[in-house]
Amino acid sequence: MNNKFDLISFSKFFSFSIVFLTLNYFFNIILTNYFNWPGSIAFLKSLISNEQALVGFSFFLSSFQFISYVLCIFGVYYYLTKINKSNLKENSQKLSNLSSYITRSAFWTVFLVGLVDLVISFLVSEKAILDTLPKGLAQLFLQPKSRILYVHLPLTIFSFIYSIKNKSIGFIWLALLVVFAEALIVISRFVFSYEQAFMGDLVRYWYAALFLFGSAYTLLKDGHVRVDILYVNFKEKNKAIANIFGSIFFGMPICFLILYSGMGSKTGIINAPILSFEISQQAQAGLYLKYMMASFLTIFALSMIIQFSSLILDNIEKIRSKK
Repeated sequence: MNNKFDLISFSKFFSFSIVFLTLNYFFNIILTNYFNWPGSIAFLKSLISNEQALVGFSFFLSSFQFISYVLCIFGVYYYLTKINKSNLKENSQKLSNLSSYITRSAFWTVFLVGLVDLVISFLVSEKAILDTLPKGLAQLFLQPKSRILYVHLPLTIFSFIYSIKNKSIGFIWLALLVVFAEALIVISRFVFSYEQAFMGDLVRYWYAALFLFGSAYTLLKDGHVRVDILYVNFKEKNKAIANIFGSIFFGMPICFLILYSGMGSKTGIINAPILSFEISQQAQAGLYLKYMMASFLTIFALSMIIQFSSLILDNIEKIRSKK
């Protein structure tokens, strides 16, 4: 980064700051709503009002959460001035790779968790699991909290680790699985007169994942449908300007709103189902995955914010190349 202000330096600082401040906000939300940390806002309130002052360890936790935002800004500045020597195109690719990692980790999570939960729900619905397993172990699979913590969570951790090495996203395979699962429902219903609630749950689970996880990848490939007649007639430079403007003033704010409204409190539309371990309305006959479908919105918002930041850098490079 040059000592004097320039567009390239500012654009890199802006994009990376947005990404890491968003990720920091996400982790702080987790600490506040899931582990009962006081939150960064409580630190400011404690400084302003004596009535809401925090004491002891709570004050330390809250101040740590607040300072983490400041550290993010300085960390990004240090990274861009001392470590990162890449150009705009390369930095855009780095952010895109981060978005891809989050997306493919989520893909492997829904793939593995969906299959395993399908098997468990099938055994439970057919009473086979109750007859072959000890009563205590069978109850572990029947209780939502136990199945989520001891089956779903390890598979999720494994998926995020596995995605570090495996670079394939697998949207085609996920789409094929949705078609296969739907075909299986039709065949089992009309040929064998057999149907269980978990079969429909699996289709909705995978289809929701395909739709929301594929949004960032579609943005990367410029595959989203544009409902205007102006953009297609723009010159390349004007298209780049429109993409930058749209990312900053339309795309990012919507994603921020999803994170804030869905995860800003314990009663948010994302946090509430997760904290209550919400499962299918069919109870034991369905999949125990309804809580996870709420988290799909989080993956959507995070991956899109990162991809919008990548898009900004990529389009600024296009503008520079047209000069």
